[in-house]
Amino acid sequence: MRYVIIGNGAAAIGAVEGIRSNDNESEIILISKEDYNSYSKPQLYKMLNQDNIEGILYRNKEFYSDNNVSTIFGKNLKSVDFNKKILSLDDENIKYDKLLIATGAKANVPQIKGFDGQIYSFTNIEEALSLKQSLSNKNKIAVLGGGLIGVKLSEYLIKMGKEVFLIVSSKGVLSSLGDEKISEILNNEIMENGINLLLSSKVLSAKKEGSKIELKLDKDKITCDAIVSCKGVSPEVSPFEKTELEINRGIKVDDHMRTNIEDVFAAGDVTEVYNYLEDSYCNIPILPNAYSGGHCAGINMSGGESKIDTVYPMNSLQIFNVQIITMGLLNSTEKDEVLSFLDSEKKVYRKLVIRNGKLIGAALLGDIDRAGILNNIIRNNLDISSVKEELLYNKINFYVLPKDMREDIVKSYTEVIK
Repeated sequence: MRYVIIGNGAAAIGAVEGIRSNDNESEIILISKEDYNSYSKPQLYKMLNQDNIEGILYRNKEFYSDNNVSTIFGKNLKSVDFNKKILSLDDENIKYDKLLIATGAKANVPQIKGFDGQIYSFTNIEEALSLKQSLSNKNKIAVLGGGLIGVKLSEYLIKMGKEVFLIVSSKGVLSSLGDEKISEILNNEIMENGINLLLSSKVLSAKKEGSKIELKLDKDKITCDAIVSCKGVSPEVSPFEKTELEINRGIKVDDHMRTNIEDVFAAGDVTEVYNYLEDSYCNIPILPNAYSGGHCAGINMSGGESKIDTVYPMNSLQIFNVQIITMGLLNSTEKDEVLSFLDSEKKVYRKLVIRNGKLIGAALLGDIDRAGILNNIIRNNLDISSVKEELLYNKINFYVLPKDMREDIVKSYTEVIK
């Protein structure tokens, strides 16, 4: 048996570990267009202030040899023949028996009218190193995009002594989380820490004047030394677009991470999985889902039986001094019950979104204790009607939950361990 994995992120690592939980003998070949060991993309900003990749490695250097994985680094996938089970790389063909597609996502870099200079992006090592090398003679940085990457990069740049213009098209940062209060609190935190935050702003054009760049916005005009695009990512499906693989925004997979093609699996940021909270297939590009999807795929590829756990958005982050955990759906509808609590002075905020008595979303800011309980309640689709007020005000712990709720949560833990 020959397992071939395309990609080297969290999904690929999960797949290797899933395969080896069942099969210690068969060949595993891992192909990556990057020439680096697997690393944590959410920590890429650290590369701006360190000399090597060691501090953000996702697994140690011995991971591949310890798991008897043959690596082909620095090679691009050109095409795939699913009928013959052959992958065509830059200069060689690879045959597979079972294939995992874990190609991740690529940066969305906008075209700016009138500007033909470099726009940096920040989704892989090469992009991070390119920006780092240019920073020695650049002091004013324009960051486009108020998502997690843009906000964390802005925070790191300001701590490096750079002047930062964070340009956001929406009314607040991290608007994709779906909660205006979180955005409002973070807007203030960001400005208090010296970042020039430009909200509801669009870049209309830009022109280079010597070493400077003049950016024209719909409401303002700024001068900077460099532009970094953090405008989100899109699934990297380009090698498969003219094949029979079923693709919407990402590659559609079932709860076993199988695609519509026999012996072909997919996992991670390149996929669309079923999200029961929204009753639709969604692309949710976050690291925990990538790893768990890859691990599930690896088990199934090697003859085991595994189903992906309930998939929905989850985020855990810290912006300057504010800690945040969100999970599930925070964008409520008219049929949902929303409970919230805010202590502006202490920068503490909690929100619960309830549908038909079931918790479908939660946000914790400042005080993030017992987030695990809330996550397990969502994951197990439990009714919280009798304890919702206690959950909101953080006056409850596992041992005082109703017995049936405790039993459901313990059962789910046991199944995960198995």
